[in-house]
Amino acid sequence: MVPPLISTAKIQHFSLVRQEKLFFLKIIFLFTHYQYFCRKILSDMLTIDIGNTRAKYAIFDKEDIIEMSTFDPYSNDLKHIISKHPQIKKGILSSVGGKIEECLKQLEGIEIITLSGSTPLPFRLGYEKKDQVGSDRLVAVASAMMAKPNQNSLIIDIGTCITYDIITSDNIHYGGPISPGINLRFKSMNDYTEKLPLINSRQLNPTSDTHNSAICNNTEECLIAGVIEGIRFEFEGFIKMYSNIYENLNVFIIGGDNIFFENKLKNCIFADAKFTFNGLRYILNCQ
Repeated sequence: MVPPLISTAKIQHFSLVRQEKLFFLKIIFLFTHYQYFCRKILSDMLTIDIGNTRAKYAIFDKEDIIEMSTFDPYSNDLKHIISKHPQIKKGILSSVGGKIEECLKQLEGIEIITLSGSTPLPFRLGYEKKDQVGSDRLVAVASAMMAKPNQNSLIIDIGTCITYDIITSDNIHYGGPISPGINLRFKSMNDYTEKLPLINSRQLNPTSDTHNSAICNNTEECLIAGVIEGIRFEFEGFIKMYSNIYENLNVFIIGGDNIFFENKLKNCIFADAKFTFNGLRYILNCQ
C-alpha cells in the first residue's frame, strides 16, 4: 500500500515548528552560558592568605590585582571589603594560622574554597598523607607552576618557619625540610639561655653589612650573623643538593623575610606578595 503524500503546507508547518524549537534551544543555551560567563569571568575573585603572623587579601579582576592589603580576621574587615566590592562572587582561603571560621562568618553569600590537601589541584601530590600538607606549601607550588610551567622548581618560603618544596617538570609536588625562621631562631636562643638578648628581625636593616661578617664586635652582632649567615649557608646547601637531583632547577625565594637574602644568593628568583596571590587564583580557577 502506498503511504499518503504529505502536503507542502504540512512540510512547511513542521519545518517552522522545528525552527522555533531550535530557536528556543539556542536562547536557553545562550542564557545559561551567559550566566556561566558572568560567574566565571565578570565576577571579581577574593584571595585570602592567613599566615602565623599576618593575614592578607587580594582582589582580582580577571588576572589583575585591583586591591591588596592586610586585615584583622577578628574584626569586620572582610565584611567591609565585601560590601565595597559587591561584584565578588567567589574566593579562596589559605590558612596555616587558624582563624578560618572567623573569616567564613564574614563571607556569607560568597562561594569560598578553603584550601587543603583534598582540594582539586593543578599538580599531583607526592605526599603520603595529603591532609598533613600545609596550604601555604600548596599555594607556593601553584605559584611556581604559573611562573615556570612544566619546569623543575624549588620553592623556599621563609616566614615563621622555612619550608622547602619541589615541583617537577611533570607536575608532581614533593615536600622538603622544615626549619626555624629568623625570629624563631632569635627567640629560641633568648628562651633557652640566661643572658642572650632577644632580637627581632624588624629591628634589623636588611641591607646592612653587619650580619655578613663572621667577625663580630658584640653579642648582638654575633647573634645576627649566626642566624642570617646560618640560614644563607642552609639555603646554599639545599639548593646545591636539589640541583644535583633535578636538572635546570629554578629557585624561588618567597616569604616576608626573603629581603634579607636578596643580595646574598645568586641565580634565585625573589618573589613578592603577588606571587602567593597568583597561586591562589590559579588554584581557584581549577575548581
